[in-house]
Amino acid sequence: MIVRGTAQWASVFEPNNLSGKYQVDICQLDKMTIKNLKAVGIDVKKGEGDKADKGDFITAKSGKYKPNVMDRKKNKWDEDTAIGNGSEIKASIKPYEWTFKGKSGVSPGLSSLMVLSLVAYDNDDELEAEDDDDIPFDTGEDDDDLE
Repeated sequence: MIVRGTAQWASVFEPNNLSGKYQVDICQLDKMTIKNLKAVGIDVKKGEGDKADKGDFITAKSGKYKPNVMDRKKNKWDEDTAIGNGSEIKASIKPYEWTFKGKSGVSPGLSSLMVLSLVAYDNDDELEAEDDDDIPFDTGEDDDDLE
């Protein structure tokens, strides 16, 4: 089954730190895709609150095998190029049934992922590097002037 959408939190080269699996949130799903996913028993989540920008989405995972990741021409993806949130993707998923601690369901297994339009991953935050001379707080080195 092919699913198109936008990527969020793509952990497709190294397992995700929380789940221990390769995974990607496939967001902004269209109505036909939602209908097809529900038809095979996959629960589609709706982004709400701080996740509202996800729209309707699924989290596709692979526990044992790294998914095959490629560009739109099917060239192998350079693993040094992280896939940023908002990248347009299509993924090959395989629904699988599971049972765990008395619960059961159908989840999307991630087989392969094609990046159609890359949004570069930006790990930049608002903090800037400081020189040692610019430290705006007491370092405790000269406590004599506190008396």
